[in-house]
Amino acid sequence: MKKFSLPLAAVLLALALRADAALSVTAETDRNTVPIDGNLYLTVTVSGDSSSVPEPKLPNMQNFNVYDSGRSQSISIINGRITTSVSFTYILSPRFIGLQRIPAISVFNGKEKAVAPEIQINVTKAGGQQPAPAAAQPAQRPARRQSARPAAGQAQQPGAEQIFIKAEPDRRSAYPGEQINISVKFYTSVPLSSNPQYVPPSFKNLIAEDLPPVRNGETEINGVRYAYSEIKAALFALSPGPAEIKPLTVIAQIPSNEPVDPFDPNFFQNLMAMSGAQGKSKEFTTETITLDIKPLPAGAPADFNGAVGAYSVTASADRSEARTGEAVNFSVTITGNGNLKAVTAPKLPDLPDFKVFDTMSSLDVRKDGDVISGKKTFTYVLVPRAEGRRSIPSIKFSFFDPKTGAYKETRTDPVVLLVEKGAEGGKNVYFNPAATQGPVTASGSDIRYVAELAAAPALPRLAARVNRLPLWVHLPPAGLLLLAFWLARFNRFKSANPLLFRFRRARSEAFRDIEEAEDLIKAGKTNEAVSVLYDSFMDYLSDKCGEKVSALTMRKAADLIRQRFPAAGERAFEEIRELWAALELRHFSPEVSGAEGTSDLAKKYSLLIELLEKELRA
Repeated sequence: MKKFSLPLAAVLLALALRADAALSVTAETDRNTVPIDGNLYLTVTVSGDSSSVPEPKLPNMQNFNVYDSGRSQSISIINGRITTSVSFTYILSPRFIGLQRIPAISVFNGKEKAVAPEIQINVTKAGGQQPAPAAAQPAQRPARRQSARPAAGQAQQPGAEQIFIKAEPDRRSAYPGEQINISVKFYTSVPLSSNPQYVPPSFKNLIAEDLPPVRNGETEINGVRYAYSEIKAALFALSPGPAEIKPLTVIAQIPSNEPVDPFDPNFFQNLMAMSGAQGKSKEFTTETITLDIKPLPAGAPADFNGAVGAYSVTASADRSEARTGEAVNFSVTITGNGNLKAVTAPKLPDLPDFKVFDTMSSLDVRKDGDVISGKKTFTYVLVPRAEGRRSIPSIKFSFFDPKTGAYKETRTDPVVLLVEKGAEGGKNVYFNPAATQGPVTASGSDIRYVAELAAAPALPRLAARVNRLPLWVHLPPAGLLLLAFWLARFNRFKSANPLLFRFRRARSEAFRDIEEAEDLIKAGKTNEAVSVLYDSFMDYLSDKCGEKVSALTMRKAADLIRQRFPAAGERAFEEIRELWAALELRHFSPEVSGAEGTSDLAKKYSLLIELLEKELRA
């Protein structure tokens, strides 16, 4: 038993590691010691063997203020296996001195759960500085919201009141998609009883992005010393016309200095207010800020898709050599400053030497220097069709530069692939017989006479005998003659209308393929079953549309189906896209083709056919 215990343990350990590799999460900070007036970065990385991973669920952290600082994503497809890793970055501002902890962080994808262990952080006093007045701490609290972007004006005149708000955008006019930074400062010259409550504004014709962390400081206004906390946010307009930043509100508890009447029914509440344990609630509200969003100038390039900022574009393949039929990862990366979330993929040139599959995009956003920047990568799967030196032409990307007020264009360098013949290379087939046949030559001639005298006429005698037969004997030949006549007309109609017959027989052929796939699943041949389902689904859509769908991308195929069947509902298109993506994933990633998942695909395909038979009608 001892002889086999070690190999068995190694196998069990390998299986356990394999199971854990499907979904994992790690959490780390940039440092373990931070002063009370400082900030630290928390990075949570979620990895999994799929095209998407779940977002981590942060626990309730009462000892830190938490601000979202963006995310970065990387996707790799190696030998048909997809691996995704997403890093979520947060900025933490400590609220209490001492040993604090970040609780365990978990993720759940519906089947598996992964947990990152807790992290201990030592929060110290402000190093080498006088502690900030008590009034400065409450302003750090402005809530954990998508944005802290305020409005114009002030609730009170600066320098004339003990507490007031000031909200200012860095510009009042911009183009759609151009970054507008707005700053909100909460000033106080007196200690507050508790952390204030921040009510962020709403927006009209704007979207917002946080610019953490919260900045704290001191300043003097009209001879009064104030402590302040500042929140910044980046705004992007959606369309030309007016845009508004609605009022924001801060609710603060201000200590009361009024004398206490011992005969007042609220004597104890007033006494607590005087001692600072409780104060009078007061709201500070800004006014609405109106922005003017200018239309983009005329003369946009034909391929312009609304990108505003300063960008560059690069293209690369994960390998320089490939074989026909093998998948190659082709990535187009757009880098620069601007609202990268709204940037769409540039149009690919025609690639007759490749079959192109739409796939995923990854986003890496940075917020250094209060500027939204980073890169967005669009990854395609290209399958070479023919061998030889194949080139992917340069890809053009157009954008509008708000600094120069002009449209600009950037291009990638061509990408060259050396494609070798695959294991099952195709053969050359000539469909024109004239191209392969030589001239016709006579091989010989011969004439042989059977008889010199003509035979006696036998046809009249045969006709006379047939006429003497009963009437019922003539019915079967007449029926066969009519059947042959009908079949001849049917075949002529079928030859003249091939698309109609393909449209009608698509359902029956699809169900025959599903039965074949189910037999393969029962035999344990899941990869072959996925191939049958994938080819069947492509053939079904091709028969319905009257055009080869497998040569198109998913987006172009959806446009073709929508044009061919304008009455089809949106649900049908969603189901088509979902099944298409699932079949492609398992077709080009055989490792994920389990028996249970493949069986579910067959059932889903069967239900989708019934739905499409109702939606896709000629």
